[in-house]
Amino acid sequence: MEANKKNTNKKSMLIVMLVFTLLGIVFALQFRSVAHTQKTQNEKTSAEILQYQKTIEELEKKINDNKETKEALETRYDSEMDYLYNNEKQFYELYKKYETDIAQYRFNAGLTTVSGSGIDIGLDDAPTRYELTPGLLVHDIYLNEIINTLRLAGAQAISVNGERIVSMSETLCVGPSIRINNTKLFAPYHIQAIGDPQELMAAFKTSSIYSIMIKENLIVDPVIKDNITIKKYSKSYLSSIDKLSDIGE
Repeated sequence: MEANKKNTNKKSMLIVMLVFTLLGIVFALQFRSVAHTQKTQNEKTSAEILQYQKTIEELEKKINDNKETKEALETRYDSEMDYLYNNEKQFYELYKKYETDIAQYRFNAGLTTVSGSGIDIGLDDAPTRYELTPGLLVHDIYLNEIINTLRLAGAQAISVNGERIVSMSETLCVGPSIRINNTKLFAPYHIQAIGDPQELMAAFKTSSIYSIMIKENLIVDPVIKDNITIKKYSKSYLSSIDKLSDIGE
């Protein structure tokens, strides 16, 4: 009986030792696998970093090469222009004419900052009369009517909250804001116009849109100013005419 018990204990010990041995082998294999995977990943990362560094060096070289080329071309351009200015009177006069024409076109298109006398129209939503009755809001149609009225009265430059109004400008209600030149503007609004102050003011105050806004209790405050500065149109015309094709006259 005692011998059988000892044999059983020995078998149990052997089983336990075998289990621990197997577990050790499994853990060792897993650790080795993880270490191998980590080594492979590190090698891959190092290779990628080296490739990025090589790419950066190549790009820096191209930049330097282009910079040298640009400087050489600028020097050549300046030299040839100096020669033409000094030796080709006809070219010089034609070039200066083009410069003047381009400057005039930019001025006409609203691509330059301008100043002069005119009017500044302050415009805001109507105040809330009751807690459950909100005041009336300034809508895009009001701004459109004001802009058209000022144009007809001879306004030579117009802006709304600093956004220059040009032929491509849109005026569109977007929730509580009004979008002009793809920029969201919020009340209060300031419509500035350069032109004859008296004519602009008279045209605005006798317009139907002025009467409508007064009846709707909107805040309207037109003021004559001796000097107004209107900034140039800062967006790109190209995106607004990229669907057009010139077919000549």
